[in-house]
Amino acid sequence: MKNKKLIVNIFCILMALVLGFGLINPVIASAGTKEDYAAAQERLDKINKELSDLKNTHDKQEKEKSNAQKQIDLVKKQISLLNTDIKTLNNDLRAKQQELERKKTEIRDTDALFKERLKAMYIMRSGGTLSTVLAVDSFSQLLTATDTLQRISMADTDLLKQMDEQKKVIEQEEADIQQRLNDLVEKQGTLETKQNELAGLMQTLDSKLSETEARQEAARATQKEVYAEYLAAKQAVEAEFGESSTDTFVGGEWIWPVPSNGYISSGFGWRTLYGVRDNHIGIDISTGWVEGKWPYINGQPIVAANSGVVTKAQYGTTGYGRYIIIDHGGNNFTLYGHCSTLNVGVGDYVTQGQTIATVGSTGNSTGPHLHFEIRLNGTPVDPEPLVASTRPR
Repeated sequence: MKNKKLIVNIFCILMALVLGFGLINPVIASAGTKEDYAAAQERLDKINKELSDLKNTHDKQEKEKSNAQKQIDLVKKQISLLNTDIKTLNNDLRAKQQELERKKTEIRDTDALFKERLKAMYIMRSGGTLSTVLAVDSFSQLLTATDTLQRISMADTDLLKQMDEQKKVIEQEEADIQQRLNDLVEKQGTLETKQNELAGLMQTLDSKLSETEARQEAARATQKEVYAEYLAAKQAVEAEFGESSTDTFVGGEWIWPVPSNGYISSGFGWRTLYGVRDNHIGIDISTGWVEGKWPYINGQPIVAANSGVVTKAQYGTTGYGRYIIIDHGGNNFTLYGHCSTLNVGVGDYVTQGQTIATVGSTGNSTGPHLHFEIRLNGTPVDPEPLVASTRPR
């Protein structure tokens, strides 16, 4: 009898331990899952920030490369124009040198002829007045002959002076062309040096750009892995919707949750994000065409799609960021994620169309939008057909 009682006591103790462990273990598992989810989200946020920084760096480097290429193209164009100018000046210089040589030859020939004339006049004058008198028929001829010799001498002298002046002008023009040519050649050398420097800069920029792109590729691969972990952890915390506090559904039609906007940027169902296939269990509502304009959705009011009790009004930086869950009874829920502000709290009863939050970009968000879910009997369904009739057009 004592042994039987001992066995019963041991059995009770064991059952208590088993039951106790069963009650404690889900809590531990749940806490661990939420910790994994938060850790995955933190890692995802970190890698997303790194990718954002890398994109900014990449864009900056692309701009620097584009500016450097524009400078190279400009310098090449300037060098090309200089080469044309240098070629033209070289042709001008050769033409001027040829003109100068012709003028020098002309001056030499004229000078030689002038010397011959001077020699002839000298010989004539050396013959004396008697020779001049005997060589002419009259005094008038004598005067004419003497005047003619003087005029020839003066004309030759003037011609030589003019030719010498023309020669100096040509020499100055030649010197000016040569100076311009020297200046252009010097400028050409400066531009070629700058072109080489820019080519070196371009190589450096290409190297940095390649390094940034390699880092981006590695970060995207990490992002893909972390996002897969994030999705797994996210699915594990879906149970936080729990059960409705009442079996009775409030009834009625569902309404569009962002009265000012009607654009669905990401629909319900499978999609690929960060290179990972993901079953999107809601719709994303972003800026779209409404009544002939594109309203900016950030900060716009979010209204309750139906009446119910707020079961979650979470201020967070992970997952859905700031989000609200409303229990509409009968195990039917709506979720509103990535809000910028929350206007209601847990336990509040809200009526259909009441403003409950404003659109934002908190949590794991790629930009201002509302992530909107409807769960019927605890199962996510596509919200679009249910709210289509009240969607703004």
